[in-house]
Amino acid sequence: MDVVISFYKFVTIKNPSLLRESLQATTARLQIMGSIIVAEEGINGMLSGSEANIRSFEQEMHTDARFADLEFKESLYDDVSFRRMLVKQKKEIITLRQPIDPQKDTGAYLDPLEFKKWQDEAKDMVILDTRNDYEVALGTFKNAVDPKIRSFGEFPEWVDQNLSADKEKTIVTFCTGGIRCEKATAYMKMKGFTNVYQIEGGILKYFEKTLQEEGDNHWQGDCVVFDKRKAIDKKLEPSRKEICYVCLAELTPANKASEPRAAGHACTTCDAQMEQSHRERVARGMQRHADNLKRRHTFLLAQKEHFKGLRHDHMS
Repeated sequence: MDVVISFYKFVTIKNPSLLRESLQATTARLQIMGSIIVAEEGINGMLSGSEANIRSFEQEMHTDARFADLEFKESLYDDVSFRRMLVKQKKEIITLRQPIDPQKDTGAYLDPLEFKKWQDEAKDMVILDTRNDYEVALGTFKNAVDPKIRSFGEFPEWVDQNLSADKEKTIVTFCTGGIRCEKATAYMKMKGFTNVYQIEGGILKYFEKTLQEEGDNHWQGDCVVFDKRKAIDKKLEPSRKEICYVCLAELTPANKASEPRAAGHACTTCDAQMEQSHRERVARGMQRHADNLKRRHTFLLAQKEHFKGLRHDHMS
């Protein structure tokens, strides 16, 4: 059984390439799979492995002063969550392309149980989902606002166009593990929002802390996760829904492709796009083959004329 952990921290890393090399060596030695992003602004990762090896990884991370307080969100999976290990260096650990620093100013952390209490009491607040549209489609909190963004980079523009009149309201943001909300709330505070919160630890921590809570019907649906499970329910167990392996939309009799592919079932939209892409690749391959034959034919004709000329000169 795999132990799956996710983590992030905004912290200054002066030499990300050295950290990248160190993490590559550590995860290889511990036979851990998954992905980690490192940047000058911090670290963001999701990993899986045996419990013993995951605990060793956590302990080694905590020996680094920069990550001594690094928090790990955890779930279990009775299969292999990741097939390979990638440690990548990027400009941002979560891309927003805005001049903000979550280390300096971000939204207030709201404990998941306190957020549940606010929902129980029907507190006057705006619950804002900062995730992408396909994630929201699979599950979200009741009455949450869906910005319908295709990527996190669209979030600032959506805020500017849709929330400018709500700068004094209580706004609670949430995302899968918390990292997007760090930047989302930092941006909102930079824009003059005065009462902005983020659910501490995101949806995953909410699930973990409300696992034993009876009658919690605030969350509706499942939560997309970026490993082989595709999504989990609020009991932190793999979703029982059949999900398109490309776009992560729920499959129904109306949108499920008739035939599975090597990686599993896809929705009709993704299946049609892959089929079209395949046809285009085949067409390009055939065109390249035809072009190569034409060039070869031209070359052979030129060679024939060349040798014909040599024979004529020799006979002369």
